[in-house]
Amino acid sequence: MTAFSLNEFYQRNRRVVIWAILFGLLWLLRDFFGVVFLTFVLAIIAAPMAAFGVRKLRLPHWLALTLVYVLFLVVLVSFIRFVVPSVASEVNRMIENLPTTETRLIEMKNRLVERYPSFREPLAGFMRSALTDDVVATIDRRLANERARLGISDADIDEVLEEGGEVPDTLAEYWNRRDQLYLNALVTEQFQRVREYAPAVINMLYRATATTLIALLFSFLILVDSNRIKRGITQLKTSRIGDFYDEAAQPIARFGILVGRAIEAQAWIAVLNTTLTLIGLLLLDIPLVAMLSMIVFVCSFIPVLGVFLSTTPIVLVALNAGGPALSLAAIGMVVAIHALEAYLLNPLIYGRHLRLNPVLTLIILYVGYHLFGLWGMLLGVPVARYFIHDVLGIPFKEREAPAA
Repeated sequence: MTAFSLNEFYQRNRRVVIWAILFGLLWLLRDFFGVVFLTFVLAIIAAPMAAFGVRKLRLPHWLALTLVYVLFLVVLVSFIRFVVPSVASEVNRMIENLPTTETRLIEMKNRLVERYPSFREPLAGFMRSALTDDVVATIDRRLANERARLGISDADIDEVLEEGGEVPDTLAEYWNRRDQLYLNALVTEQFQRVREYAPAVINMLYRATATTLIALLFSFLILVDSNRIKRGITQLKTSRIGDFYDEAAQPIARFGILVGRAIEAQAWIAVLNTTLTLIGLLLLDIPLVAMLSMIVFVCSFIPVLGVFLSTTPIVLVALNAGGPALSLAAIGMVVAIHALEAYLLNPLIYGRHLRLNPVLTLIILYVGYHLFGLWGMLLGVPVARYFIHDVLGIPFKEREAPAA
């Protein structure tokens, strides 16, 4: 029986061992993945901008890079300094206008019910179903007192609902009071949830800002000293971990290129999304267009969650400026734009940059989000592209070479 040789085992299973060690290191460093990924994203964005300054403006590389990162800091500080207080101001304004908003909503409901009487009970049932059992029980007791005060019985209500026709003034007053109680309870519950989640959201914003600042510093230092870093990485080939370099350097570099293309695609999507939203804001005559467009552009780089982060201030501003009707129009505009983005722009732009079929790209985005959430949306397409082409060896039709 031959003795076990660790060296022989390594030589026979070198590829498996190397990749197992690399994936193990990734798993151990998973808490730092957000900083690493954001550093990579910022470097991918800053490098061509600095190259433009060197090529077109004849600036030294370090100066062009410094100007790019000063621009990044200005955008970040402006976002924190102007956007966050503006959103907070709109929230306070909405709270002050809450009684007026409730009255407008009830008026809109009454106009809708006058035209479509069958909508009356489904609307009330929807609001009732969104409340907790304790709140519903409290409202039911108050409504019982209202029916006693107005001299209305359950039989009177059932008769009007079954036979239709003209609604008595006392019953119309009762229904308005019921809807007002439901609506007020809904708003109160939502604000209570906002107050509960506010500390977590503030903490998340602080952590996101700190992570962004660290990533800005890391990416700046990497790009400033990129030539020496490249030489140092190349020297790994002749070091004791040369096997790791030979096995993993090219695949990692290839995957980095694919992720860079995905980031480039997301940048184009952000530009188009911001442009469409800007047009919609102008058509709806919603104020604070510049601030809202800036929020949309920044949040376009945040899959899934970015939709809600960018929609909230738009709806708040629309609600304060034009009431519920304008806010509903703003929601419809956002839904239409993001449906266009999800089902047309994302597949087409990602497919063009990564040379994947748009339908396959849409499937990958959908499956990636449901299986892995945020990271599935961010990395699903480049990972799938890498495995299909580089691992499985399925060829893609390359772009035609440009004419000389």
